[in-house]
This record gives sequence, C-alpha cells and structure tokens, in this order.
Amino acid sequence: MQKRGSFKKLNHLRQLDSRKQPLIVHAEEAWFRHILEGGCEFFEKIGASAHARGCKPLLIHAEDVLSFGLLGSDHLQIVIGPKRTQGPRIFHAQPSYLRGFWYLDPQGYYWNSSLSGQLFDPQAVDGAAAEHFFNGVRGHALRRNVSKRAQSARTPGGLAPADAAIFVQDIEKYREPVHYLTTAEMITAACAAVPGRVYVKPHPLQDAAALRGLEELCAGIANAELSRASVHDLIAASAAVVSQNSAVGFEALMHRKPVLTCAASDYHHGTLVCRTGAELQENLSRAGEAFAAFPFERYFYWFLGLHMLEPQKPDFADRAWNRLLAPAPTK
Repeated sequence: MQKRGSFKKLNHLRQLDSRKQPLIVHAEEAWFRHILEGGCEFFEKIGASAHARGCKPLLIHAEDVLSFGLLGSDHLQIVIGPKRTQGPRIFHAQPSYLRGFWYLDPQGYYWNSSLSGQLFDPQAVDGAAAEHFFNGVRGHALRRNVSKRAQSARTPGGLAPADAAIFVQDIEKYREPVHYLTTAEMITAACAAVPGRVYVKPHPLQDAAALRGLEELCAGIANAELSRASVHDLIAASAAVVSQNSAVGFEALMHRKPVLTCAASDYHHGTLVCRTGAELQENLSRAGEAFAAFPFERYFYWFLGLHMLEPQKPDFADRAWNRLLAPAPTK
C-alpha cells in the first residue's frame, strides 16, 4: 500500500472550495513524490499542523498546467524548485547550505533569497546565543565530517598547509549567469596572487569533459593542486577559501576562515566579493587582515539560526507558521 503524507494531491480547482484556506505547495519532479508520500520532514510537519492553523494542505506538480495559473492567485503558497515567482503570499522552500537547515523565504533561496538585500548588524545579535549556536553546529559538523554532500574520510594529521582552497561549482551553464568570474578565471587569478599551494576541489556534479578541462588547467599551474579530500580538511589547511557562491564557502565561516566569493550570493555580508580577477588578487592579499575582527559566531547565528528553519526542532512548526501567516509587508 502506498504511503500517504499530510498533503493531498491537488487535481482540480474544486478542492480549493473549503472553509479552510488552502496551503498549496508547488513541487518539482525531484520533490513531488517525496512530499506526497510523507518522506520530507520539512513539509510533513507543516502539513500535519496545517488544519490547526485553519489551512488545508494541498500539493501540485510544478509542471501541471494548474500550477501556473494558481501562482497568480492570492492563495497561501510554497514553491520548491527552480520557479522564482514572486507574490505577497508565495514562499520559497529549499535546503540551505548546511544539512538540516531550510529556507522558507518570500523572495527565493541561495543567491536570490531576501537575505541578499538585508543588512547584517552584529550589535543586534545576542552574543551568548550566537556563541552557543555556533559551537553546537560547528562541533557536530566537524566531529561527524558533515557537509551538504558526502565527503571523503578525514585525513589523519590533516593536509599540508595552503595559501588558499578553491571550491569549484557547476553554475556556469545557467541561462542567467550569476557568476562574476568563471572557474578558469578564478583559479588562474588566485594561483597567480599567492606563492604557496592552492587546493582545487572539483564539484561532484561535474561531467567528464568539465573534469578533464579542470585537470588540464591545474596541470599547467605550478601551485595548483587538485584534491578530493574532505572540505573540512581543505578549509582547515588553507589560509583563505575561494568559491563562486558555493555552500562550502558558507561552511568555511564555521572554521572562522576568510571567504572570497566570485558570484552573487546571499551570504556576501560574510565574504570579500570579487567581481574581477584583479579584485580577487587584491582581496587575497588582505584577507587575513580584513577578517581579523569579523564576528563569525554572530553572523553564522544571524544567517542560520534566525533566518533558516530546522525541521528537527520542537519549535519548527510554530516558526514556520508564524512566517507563513504573518501579514505581507506593505510597500
């Protein structure tokens, strides 16, 4: 017998006629069946608590013709997938940079989230709460070698020191570019800026042709060293971390390391943003000084603890519904 979750499949508009207001989730193929069968804790907890909030949880495939029309309505809706539809009652859900944390954002996720336009004021963040949160998340991730993607086993004794670690992505294929520097520009500029070793970690989603190109590029640069070691070992061994807008760049803040980003990012408040190769080289030369007094704990807590949601926490449903049912901001 097929397992059923808290969300019912939306097949026709008559299902919207109810005393309870509909909560409509639009899910792309990768998420649709998982949510329908109750396998996604984030949505299952929201769906299970919907009726108590006066809502009727409904699920529709993002490619269904009804989905496109409903996104223009004033119903309460959550989108999970690549659609970036905006509306006063539309929220975007997506796993965040660290496993266990989720976006539920009125604008988008990753580089497109509402955090990209917010100001970070460290004085407005509770220092004691931030330190407790930072130490807990950091301790768990480092002890268990946890990252967004599965990692190689930790290297006993650590890796040889490096001037920088570059974490390659797979974002240059997108129709609307968000990167300022290509992978080749980023690697070439960074390696020319420092005398010591520069680790370069391929992205696990790169195809054979892209990986071959990366290997050839690094083979022609004396101080570039390809590595598939754990991101935690690579970050720990390196004086600075460079990426376009990788989740690993955010993880490096957990190691209290200077981070340089070469693409649009919603965690830019905690990085040196590099829009040209020259800017990347200049920022590498001053990264240590620039981050000497950076409040890593407060920023980490501000971004993850205050703005992301943790489905595994007892207060998750209350926090999610407070966000979903809050009055839309007036413009």
